[in-house]
Amino acid sequence: MVALIYDVLKEEEKMLIKAAERLGVRLELVRVGDAVEVEAWRPDVYLIRTLSHNKGVIAAAIVEASGGVAVNSSCALAVSWNKAVTHAKLKGAGLPVPKTSVLFGEADIELGGRAIVKTVSGSWGRKVALVSTPDELKLILKSAEGDVLMLQEMVGTGEDIRVFVVGGRAVAAMRRIPPEGDWRSNAARGGKTLPQPVDKELEELAVKAAEAVGALYAGVDVLIGDRLYVNEVNGIPEFKALARTTGVDVAGHIIELLRDLSKK
Repeated sequence: MVALIYDVLKEEEKMLIKAAERLGVRLELVRVGDAVEVEAWRPDVYLIRTLSHNKGVIAAAIVEASGGVAVNSSCALAVSWNKAVTHAKLKGAGLPVPKTSVLFGEADIELGGRAIVKTVSGSWGRKVALVSTPDELKLILKSAEGDVLMLQEMVGTGEDIRVFVVGGRAVAAMRRIPPEGDWRSNAARGGKTLPQPVDKELEELAVKAAEAVGALYAGVDVLIGDRLYVNEVNGIPEFKALARTTGVDVAGHIIELLRDLSKK
């Protein structure tokens, strides 16, 4: 049996349901509501698609405790949701990453130019700021309220590539260009998207990045500078913009992965 665990039925989940119907895969829907009958979860394959990553990690752990397979695993979701932990895993795997400092509290940091400050968790370009002076950085640190922050060198113009990895293959990619007056390329913020050819270098970076956090499928963000740099790995990635931009049946690739896992 293959199941979809969700809390909010977004467009991606609807695409997955349609893909399962098209491919003849029975997809059971499991909504994480106010209460969950843990004992009712069987040792099957569960796709974790909660909007809340915290709920996703817990749901995946429950699946694994029942003897099932969580896609992605609780460990992969916990790692990918924390950008600092992800960065450490990527660097440990020998992948090119932006120069980064983890800020556990207020500190005197010298800036070599414009830099990105962000919380270790967050999505859609939120809780991210561009700083160019020490005073700007100090102001953010004072208002952090105990949050651990990351300070990263600014790579390029903010333009990046989202590569979608499924089962050890890069199935689709798009280039994301920031809207005028912004440096964040997120499609959710109005960034322009274009189909991106996937060459050997790009696929190798993306696949290794997914493997570094233990993800069976992932959205890997690659920055474009003097070379390609792996920036983040998303363990519960959105893909509606990617599917529309590239015409690739991303949902179908995910369902096929789940089907293959259920046969093992």
